[in-house]
Amino acid sequence: MVKLNLSDEVLTEIGKITVVFSLIEHSLGEIIGKIVTVGGRPRQLGKIVTAELSFRQLVSTLDSLLFFALGKDNECVAQFARVKPLLSQAAQERNVVVHSVWAKQSESADPHLTIRMKTTARQKKGLGEDWVSMDLEGIRRISDVVGNAWAKLCIFELHFQEPEDVESPSSDETGNESANE
Repeated sequence: MVKLNLSDEVLTEIGKITVVFSLIEHSLGEIIGKIVTVGGRPRQLGKIVTAELSFRQLVSTLDSLLFFALGKDNECVAQFARVKPLLSQAAQERNVVVHSVWAKQSESADPHLTIRMKTTARQKKGLGEDWVSMDLEGIRRISDVVGNAWAKLCIFELHFQEPEDVESPSSDETGNESANE
């Protein structure tokens, strides 16, 4: 087993951020897939369309499809416009987390106090190195941002659920129809 010098709680939050962001990407792909397979086209078509798209491309593709299919004045288009900034913020926060090097602050008595180091090299800004002290609450705030974006996307995704995607309320937990029908 690999032993890291970060607390399990910090590692758990970093893991949550990574997993929930993957769920966001998956949801975006699923919604795009539902749109491009309308009319009985094979489900694999949606997977082919989305498999190699970056996060930014998934958001842009979905935005374009919604606008094209529904028109600019549709409430669904407006709702996605309200979700997009949350997705963008979640992507920025997630990128900070997953593209950083993390270490425990050695002189700190707080086992959850970390140092996050991120190196960037931008054409107009040159080389940049950020050393940021973060506590567990700061990392949890990032988890909350990503989780909130996913929650709003899940609500939006309900527009694209087909009747067979939703379990009938008259079915019991085994999937059997109730005797009252």
